[in-house]
Amino acid sequence: MAAASSAHIGAGVLHHREKPMSPKGLDYLPKGPFVFHADPPADLNKNTSWLLYPGIWTSYVLIIGFVWMLFVSLGGVPSGLAWTYVHLLHFVITFYLLHWRKGSPFGEDQGIYDRLTMWEQIDDGVQFTRTKKFFTAVPVVLFLIASHATDYHDHPFFALNVLAVGILLLAKTPMLHKVRIFGINSDYPS
Repeated sequence: MAAASSAHIGAGVLHHREKPMSPKGLDYLPKGPFVFHADPPADLNKNTSWLLYPGIWTSYVLIIGFVWMLFVSLGGVPSGLAWTYVHLLHFVITFYLLHWRKGSPFGEDQGIYDRLTMWEQIDDGVQFTRTKKFFTAVPVVLFLIASHATDYHDHPFFALNVLAVGILLLAKTPMLHKVRIFGINSDYPS
């Protein structure tokens, strides 16, 4: 095993091996004093890799709070009803973006994600990751806030809140991964 050496470039330190280790024992990797071998990022899909950036979850929650404040302050909507509006708006937007719209807007993907929704692309389709748990918890929390703020059964929007959270949770289940119910939004003719 060769000893590791370091080369200083600018203010940072670049570590490399004199004899780079290659996968499957093959020695085809380039060699030299300024060659740096790094692991690829966890998610190469540009359509979903932004979800791994720090601060995305906080920004997401702040946007939801900002929309609630817009309903309350500019719309003159009571606080409880505003949470219901936010929950239903969140349902419509996230259902369309995460569970209906397929593909990727990036040409570099060369169509490999054309038949997958964004939810199916997140974390390469692996279920129960931190990101997917977060995007599952948000509609549940919004449902609980909206339902509590409108006194559960006393308001006519309770049924819409239940329907919205039910559809979103059902769409996120592993049993519906890559499944198109009744062929709706399917790539193939039924």
